[in-house]
Amino acid sequence: MDNRENVNNLPAELSVWTKIKNFLCYDIKLELTPKQEKVFQEVHDFWNQEITTKSVHDFLFYEITGEKVKNFLFKEIEITGDIEL
Repeated sequence: MDNRENVNNLPAELSVWTKIKNFLCYDIKLELTPKQEKVFQEVHDFWNQEITTKSVHDFLFYEITGEKVKNFLFKEIEITGDIEL
């Protein structure tokens, strides 16, 4: 009897392909904090949003005025959380 087979004629060692398959198809369980879940959901929603011809048209032909540029450049930034410098 070959050393690689047991009494049931099943391979006693894992083949390279089985090791690769087990590595690539491994189930992953992630535990996220509420903040991480929120960010993950926002990224998911962004990548899966519906894109219509109207939304593309509105983006490409958005009217830019001096007032809008000024408001964008000089808007007040709110810092939340503990930041140490």
